[in-house]
Amino acid sequence: MPQEIAATASEAHACLSIGAARGAVALARAVVEATAKAKGITVNGIVGKIDALREAQIISALTADTSHQIRRDGNSIAHGDIGDEAVSQDDAEAILDFMDSLLDEVFQRPAKLERLRQRHDERKQGATTSSHRLPPAPSGSPA
Repeated sequence: MPQEIAATASEAHACLSIGAARGAVALARAVVEATAKAKGITVNGIVGKIDALREAQIISALTADTSHQIRRDGNSIAHGDIGDEAVSQDDAEAILDFMDSLLDEVFQRPAKLERLRQRHDERKQGATTSSHRLPPAPSGSPA
C-alpha cells in the first residue's frame, strides 16, 4: 500500500480515537479517492473513480457500494455542509471499517496472495532442482 494512503488511513483512525468523527470520515473519503488514483484511475470526480475501480474489477460490487457510502458521508463534510447531518462515533467507526475493507481488497489481499504464489513457485523450483541432482554415493564406497 502506498505510504501516503496508509498514513492517511492511520490518521483517520487517530481522529476516531479522540472522538473527531467528522475528521475521521473526511479522511476516509480522501483515502477512497487516493486509492483510485494509486491504481491509475484518473477520471474526474470521486464517483467516476469508484465506478472505474469497479469496472476494472479492482473492487467488488459490494466494495463499490460501500465506497460510495463513504463518499456520500464524506461529501457533506468536504463540501462544508457540516451542520446538515450529524456523524456519530458509531457511524464514523462503521465508515472506517468500510475504508479498511477497501484497502484490504485493493492492496493487502493481492499482496498476500502474490507472496503465497511466490512461495509456491520457490518450493516447486526447489523440488525440481533437487530432483535433477545425482543421489549421494553410499558411505564407504569409492567415489
